[in-house]
Amino acid sequence: MISIFDPAICSYNIGNEIILDAVMEVVDELFPKEHIIHIPSTDISKNARNYCSCSKFSFIGGTNILSNKVGRGGQFDLNLHNLLILKNIILMGCGWFQYQSQYPSSYARWAWNRILSHNFYHSVRDSYTQKKLNQIGIKSINTGCPTLWKLTPNIIEKIAIHPKKKVVITITDYNKDYQRDMALLQLCESCYPEGIVFFPQGTGDIDYINTLGYANKVHILPPRLKVFNKVLNSGEVDYVGTRLHAGIRALQRSVRAFIVGVDNRALEIKKDIGLPVLLSNESELWSAQIKNEYKLKLAIPFDKIARWKNQFV
Repeated sequence: MISIFDPAICSYNIGNEIILDAVMEVVDELFPKEHIIHIPSTDISKNARNYCSCSKFSFIGGTNILSNKVGRGGQFDLNLHNLLILKNIILMGCGWFQYQSQYPSSYARWAWNRILSHNFYHSVRDSYTQKKLNQIGIKSINTGCPTLWKLTPNIIEKIAIHPKKKVVITITDYNKDYQRDMALLQLCESCYPEGIVFFPQGTGDIDYINTLGYANKVHILPPRLKVFNKVLNSGEVDYVGTRLHAGIRALQRSVRAFIVGVDNRALEIKKDIGLPVLLSNESELWSAQIKNEYKLKLAIPFDKIARWKNQFV
């Protein structure tokens, strides 16, 4: 039995479904015959703890679960009871939550050392996260997020060089910046003559675009990942937006994508592999970047990904 701490269960963010898709591809590749148990990462019950303790491996993948603040209410339900029982959990492309103090707290060091495996290398999302785990004393490999692991040169080569006439966009309800987000919407109006399609990845995104005065100026998609996939698969759109994993899903579909960096996730991945990130404080440069020829080269660490996977073969 393999346990997966699933960030998509009881989630307000469809981006977690994109993460789960990638995690399950890896799990299916490595463990094609084992029984898979999905455990809600935000609400870990007695039954979930029992499943974890009976599992050959327990994974959590691709989320921002690591932090100085360890406890209930975050993306990983680590109340004291769970901290005392859970153990040997393995990270798959996880990241450190935002930029925090230079060194992890003593409580965080104790907590993560207690529940994370010391028998396997963990897979982390970026160099910043790896540095934090090194400070805690936990060994890891910087593989990038699992959502990036299938971005082969063949996928990237299929991306259009020149902009399309239509764009699908996202904004982020929990990370509002009216000046930045208005600049993004106005830019898309001017660069894409056939219109803007809006994908509400989070539960508050429609209210936010209404606040910005654009609800009647865009075509709003239903908040379903399959609908977003269909739009990307049409080959008729670019992607521009603040949602990291929506942008990565666009790249997975060989769609020209520009991710506005609003937190450490996109910025750190850009440093490591060259993710196409627009800096939020340089909106005056966005237009030229979108209109220029798209020449994307990603440094996906396929050798490190294989090294991490081979631990379980």
